[in-house]
Amino acid sequence: MKKAALVVGARPQFIKIAPLIIEMGRFFETILIHTGQHYDIVMSDNIFKELRLPRPDYHLSSGQGSPGKQTGRMIEGLETVFDFEKPDFTVVVGDTNSTLAGAIASAKLRIPIVHLEAGVRSKDKFLPEQVNRVVTDSISDLFLCPDSIAVDNLKSEGKTEKVFNTGDIIYDCLRMHQKKILSRPANPSGLPEKYVLATLHRADAVDNELNFESILRSLGTSPHTVVFPIHPRSRKMIKGYSLESRLPDNILICDPVGYIDLLSLITSAEYIVTDSGGVQRESAFLGKPVIIARNETEWRELENAGSIFVKGYDFNLSGQVFAYAADGEILKHITRPSAVEMVNIINSEI
Repeated sequence: MKKAALVVGARPQFIKIAPLIIEMGRFFETILIHTGQHYDIVMSDNIFKELRLPRPDYHLSSGQGSPGKQTGRMIEGLETVFDFEKPDFTVVVGDTNSTLAGAIASAKLRIPIVHLEAGVRSKDKFLPEQVNRVVTDSISDLFLCPDSIAVDNLKSEGKTEKVFNTGDIIYDCLRMHQKKILSRPANPSGLPEKYVLATLHRADAVDNELNFESILRSLGTSPHTVVFPIHPRSRKMIKGYSLESRLPDNILICDPVGYIDLLSLITSAEYIVTDSGGVQRESAFLGKPVIIARNETEWRELENAGSIFVKGYDFNLSGQVFAYAADGEILKHITRPSAVEMVNIINSEI
């Protein structure tokens, strides 16, 4: 049985591997490596329990620090694990520092790389996630793409071999936990009947004072309460920029919530405002319109389908009705069971 090293380190990756790791057991001995990129208990430990993920075989505790220092510690730790475990291939997920570190450490040791969520691109080449994606794809051996646009992106870069459109594995995770989501109250306790859900965490949104203040001001134009489960990064920047006194009255800040609770909030919200790639897809798959608080989205098939709307950092929610009117023909190619297909492809191609 071949040995697979599965490298994760951030909340979106934990969600994406939940269905994958189950299927990988059919063909592979899987070594789960947590880089420690997300060290917050809600962002990491709690979601492992909630998704019933196995305890990581290795936890590298890369912790805080600049992106360069953090990525360097990850690469060093991963090289040590790879030297000892000698995996036949590595699976890296998405676009985080953990993705990049897993790819670089594998390439240095000549271990084949499988990139789950390959080919996703933004227009800004300096965006941290974009750098991670492009570098990872430049040294990967097998490309598992979430949609046809990602496939086309790779083709335009000259990559045509071992490129597969496998659909979006986030949809698999939603299906796995659908009963839990539906069992939660239709209107969470203590919240008004109508509310908007907001999530913000990206560097270009919250690490820029003008952008962050503009988004918060824009949320204040909503006639509804805005429920804002706050990411640790966003909380830090609100304090750092002294934005507490400038928060609109309709914004209700609360602590971060777990995976199922967030999906429950999505299902009951009027619409979603987010900068998160995962949340915009989860919301679209759950039939909710999504306002993107950025100047672009990497998930252009969902934009083309009419389920997500790019509004930038300055927008007006007053008097606007955002309807979910997604094109089913587009969505059906994205929302299909992916994990089984992915593992079959890995088994045949690696």
